[in-house]
Amino acid sequence: MSHWMLQVCLILVVAILLGRVAERFGQSRVIGEITTGLLLGPSVMGTLFPDVSEFLLFAESLSNLKVFAELGLVLLMFEIAWHAPIRHFDQAPVARFIPITIALFGMISSFLIGCVIAVLSKEDMAPGQAFWSYVLFCGLALSVTALPVLVRIIADAKNISSVSASYALSSAIYTDVFAWLGVALLVAFHSMGETDVLETLSKTLLLIGFFMFSFFIIRPLVSGLQFMKLAGNSRLQLSVAFCYCLVSAEITARLGFHHAIGAIAAAYVFFDVPGLERNWGSIIGRFSGIFLTPLFFAYSGLQASFGSFSESSVWGWLALFILGGFLGKIGGTYLGGRICGLTPVTAVEVGVLMNTKGLVELVILSIGLELGILSEITYSILLVLALFSTVMIMPVLSIWMKHSSRFGEASTISSSEAKT
Repeated sequence: MSHWMLQVCLILVVAILLGRVAERFGQSRVIGEITTGLLLGPSVMGTLFPDVSEFLLFAESLSNLKVFAELGLVLLMFEIAWHAPIRHFDQAPVARFIPITIALFGMISSFLIGCVIAVLSKEDMAPGQAFWSYVLFCGLALSVTALPVLVRIIADAKNISSVSASYALSSAIYTDVFAWLGVALLVAFHSMGETDVLETLSKTLLLIGFFMFSFFIIRPLVSGLQFMKLAGNSRLQLSVAFCYCLVSAEITARLGFHHAIGAIAAAYVFFDVPGLERNWGSIIGRFSGIFLTPLFFAYSGLQASFGSFSESSVWGWLALFILGGFLGKIGGTYLGGRICGLTPVTAVEVGVLMNTKGLVELVILSIGLELGILSEITYSILLVLALFSTVMIMPVLSIWMKHSSRFGEASTISSSEAKT
């Protein structure tokens, strides 16, 4: 018998408590919510209190919780366009050059390192998974930056220079775009390996056709409808946007891709409707943020299994993934920043900030696990990587700032930076 109501209550209460604890230590609330799933999962509560775990959270009873988690993810993805303002893409090419370069260098270097580690770990970590899908997905997981979490970190931190924060945010926006495009391509590539080429090609063409229909027909139609612009029609405005978000997510899922891709497409159809961001945030976004989003993050933690962590080789691969993620993202971003004329201090600060994981990587990992691209142990390793990378952002920045100040380089702006 499923106890999904008790499951929801238990997860929300623990998520609230751990979220506040995380905030007290200067971390994002997301850290506490993911930790909720880890603590309530089989590796902790299942070991310490097996009877309670079997009663509340046995595997067969989590189907209802998965539905809430998927809905929370879809609604969260609909808000992504408001975290990455389109105005950044309307800038002059010269103004876009630096963040694009930083984003590309950071992604390419960490992607290549992730692919190399995945090739080396394939036999131990994912013997039953498709080789290229696994390798490319691990590379993508290491190369992303979590823009919403980065925004929160910069807003909360008082000692990050405005120059570093500006470059990090601008670069993270482009990284987000490249990451979601990469997810769509990798899902299509993986589908090609599981079905015949003609079927995969037809589904990919249908997906492209749906995107074109959304952007070139639905979007102009929505922009032209007067009732969408009237403040008094917030209920109708929200209903249309909410339903199209769900329909779009369902269409992409039926085509063999993922709900999140459809939700992102819907986000860019409605992102600039007057008043929608405010109305959504005060009603749907508020409810989703309090109840559904914590369920998604907690469910991500529940799927992690740490039974294999008793083996020393697993800890070795975890350390290698963490080291590769840090070196790839920080090193690549630093190189891109230096090529564009950033000072060494600013380039390192941007690199550390760009190593923020969280939401984007969790979504990618969830997609990879659901599609069978990642094994449970690889998913668990990369989940720990996402948590560790995000938790270490502020301590690493603090250490770096103390170190750089000894040499009198405390976030000074070079002449080339000042011109931009």
